[in-house]
Amino acid sequence: MDDLDNLQILWRGFAAHGELPALVAFRGNEIETWSFAELGKISARLAAGLLENGLGRGDGVALVAPNSPRWIAAFWGIVAAGGAAVPLDAQNNDRELVRMLKIGACRFAFVAAELAARLSTIAPPSIRAIIIDCDSHENAGKSWRGFLGREDAELPTLSRSDIAVVAFTSGTTGSPKAVPLTHANLLTNVAALATTHLVGPGDRALLPLPLYHAYPLTIGMITPLALGCAVVLPGGISGPELLHAMRQGEVTVLVGVPRLYTALVDNLSRGIAVMPRAARVFVTVLLSLSRYGFHRSRRLLLAPLRRRLAPQLRLLVSGGASVPIEVERTLDALGWEMLTGYGLVETSSMLTFNPPGEALPGAAGRPVPGMEIRIAGAEPDGVGDIEARGPSLFSGYRDDPEKTREALTTDGWFRTGDLGSIDRRGYLHVTARKVETIVLADGKKLFPEPFEAVYGTAPLVREIALLAVDGALVGLVVPDLAAARDTGAMRLADALREGLTAAARPLPPYARLSGFAVTHEALPRTQLGKVRRHLLPALYAAARHPEAEAEPAPLSDEDRSLLEQPATAAVWRWLQQRFPRRSLHPDTILQIDLGIDSLGWVELTLALERDLGLALREEELARIATIRDLLRETGAVRHAGTEVAAATSTWLAPLNTGLRILRAIGEGVIRIVMRGLFQLSVDGLDCLPSHGPALICPNHVSYIDPFAVGVALPRRWLEHSYWAGWSGIAFSTRLRRLFSRAARVIPIDPDRATGSGLMLGRVVLERGWNLVWFPEGARSLDGKLQRFLPGIGALVEEHVVPIIPVYVGGSFAAWPATRRLPRLSRISVRFGRPILPDAIMPAGSSRERDEQIAAAVRAAVADLAR
Repeated sequence: MDDLDNLQILWRGFAAHGELPALVAFRGNEIETWSFAELGKISARLAAGLLENGLGRGDGVALVAPNSPRWIAAFWGIVAAGGAAVPLDAQNNDRELVRMLKIGACRFAFVAAELAARLSTIAPPSIRAIIIDCDSHENAGKSWRGFLGREDAELPTLSRSDIAVVAFTSGTTGSPKAVPLTHANLLTNVAALATTHLVGPGDRALLPLPLYHAYPLTIGMITPLALGCAVVLPGGISGPELLHAMRQGEVTVLVGVPRLYTALVDNLSRGIAVMPRAARVFVTVLLSLSRYGFHRSRRLLLAPLRRRLAPQLRLLVSGGASVPIEVERTLDALGWEMLTGYGLVETSSMLTFNPPGEALPGAAGRPVPGMEIRIAGAEPDGVGDIEARGPSLFSGYRDDPEKTREALTTDGWFRTGDLGSIDRRGYLHVTARKVETIVLADGKKLFPEPFEAVYGTAPLVREIALLAVDGALVGLVVPDLAAARDTGAMRLADALREGLTAAARPLPPYARLSGFAVTHEALPRTQLGKVRRHLLPALYAAARHPEAEAEPAPLSDEDRSLLEQPATAAVWRWLQQRFPRRSLHPDTILQIDLGIDSLGWVELTLALERDLGLALREEELARIATIRDLLRETGAVRHAGTEVAAATSTWLAPLNTGLRILRAIGEGVIRIVMRGLFQLSVDGLDCLPSHGPALICPNHVSYIDPFAVGVALPRRWLEHSYWAGWSGIAFSTRLRRLFSRAARVIPIDPDRATGSGLMLGRVVLERGWNLVWFPEGARSLDGKLQRFLPGIGALVEEHVVPIIPVYVGGSFAAWPATRRLPRLSRISVRFGRPILPDAIMPAGSSRERDEQIAAAVRAAVADLAR
């Protein structure tokens, strides 16, 4: 490879591979295969056609189409004819696309048929469009087939300094810049990878990345073909399409980006999780052994796991960004060899790579032969500006001398714009993009990607990007709605907040979020997976102020069909009346976009019952994240009266003889334990009214709390009381349901704060029974008093009863949430004076009233704790 002078000579070498497959393309159920001989023949004829139609040396030829064998043939035809290939992303807007065509000095453009009309409208008449995916011979003036010349046409002699490609930067921080790359620039990368001997004739490399990026163009297409390796083009980028191409295409090499490999590891992890327990333990042990150096047997023992993906896959190539170190180690443990590197468009894609057998997980590798790297302005920790020079380096941006002066030092080094360090072994460690560094109000600098990886592990977080707003660190979150539906979508905002808070615990204080906003759309990324960070501030502002949103997108046929049903149409009209100032759409997330928190769910479900006679059960509400989910669920729900009647007959029916005996035995045992072992003391019994009904509201820090309150209550109160119990514990097994029924516990799920539980609680009070209700909804993890949920206000909305504050002390020390088993400790129960809701019910909305009642009860419990 070292003796190659230009890509034209490399291209002529295709003939040596003859009928060996060069391109394998999947289109639906069809597979299109081109041999090296066929690729050479077609590209030679395209080169002749370009020359016959006036292509001059260095003239630009645009490629604006999806990956295909014809795209690759056109590229080699352009290069062989002495032109400059200008690969472009069709998703650029018209203004940007015209600018790129002009900078690329394009005289021709190979385009997809669907883009031909657009290009003819926006591009100058001097650019001739050639439809690359049209095989018709009838329209010879537009089809690429009609553009073919003689296979034996004479081609110009090229030099190493000729421009071969005009590539554009990804535009993560602004408008893309044009980067002319010479034949010598590109051949530096090809020669470097050729020395590794990792691929050769007989190998097949899957390329799921678009060829208008320098990395897949150089590493994923030019280099494999130069080494006699076939390029496999999948039919799409979905998981099933990639797996199909890997299996059917007999892929041995995968050219991807970190996001693809993260998804691969996630998929494998899910597969391991659903294995039978013995198999799951066996695979986990094997992975652990492999990670710690027992490599020899891993390919054999873990082969069945790898075969689930691609039987012949052996090499993974990654670029575009750094691979999370855990992902890299897991893939290595599974027996795949991984080649990671670092580079930019300006360095012809690859600047450093990890040599085979000497890979250092987490590092970007060593410089490509002939390339040099230095760290400028290094801090005491060794981190500074990464600068490079050598034969793969570009000479400057086309038509942008100012950006060129900014990018190149006076002594010819390229400022990559990245920060990093070099260790003693010469490995480069990339920290972050300099322009993407977040500077906080106190001057602290933060590189977002490592912290985004940590926050990204939080449950229900599909994607997250960090940014600074007014000097404070915040996050823009894309929630995983499918996971939210699986776990209960009604506390989506709270669950996101709790998950992000938990994920931040090991992080330094400056890296903890001061707030976050939720967006519907996926984060803006380049095709290589890099976040386009210059777009984040506007997206964050829009997510924080959804009332300023634009008109919603048109309804799909499916949504229109859904709204034609009488029940769902009634709910849609009801929502529009309830939220008159909002532009509603089926994609609207109820909790995020409409601010429906736990109290909002209570109000919503009660209002649906009152206004439309619809009762949603917990399992139905758990599946609701968006308005579309709500419409689907309300289309099949039972009438509210039926729902309440069913719950009443199940949970409020009188106890039979067996349940009464079980209750008596249980009470006796609990009294002995609480009075004897935990030395329960009780204060404030004189505060209890002479008779019920009453709403009893204790604090909640331990599983012991209900037992302590039950023993503290006088027998006449206990015999006339029902208890609200978390369905996830009190009703999780048949035996627990039996004991809960004997103890007169009604099922409540605080994570799904629905109207059905409240309606059942109302029935208890209306029938003259007392109700013990834990208004915090869940145990306090630190023993401190939490916010009281406003459901207690909704309970007494129609049937006003006294509310009795109760403080349980010592139970957190006895059995905190962090312990599996309790320990002996003194426990006390203190009753406070009844709160009369009539005296504190404010004027205004029901929401304000319920919040104020909850706050008043919390304050009373806090006073009892002093």
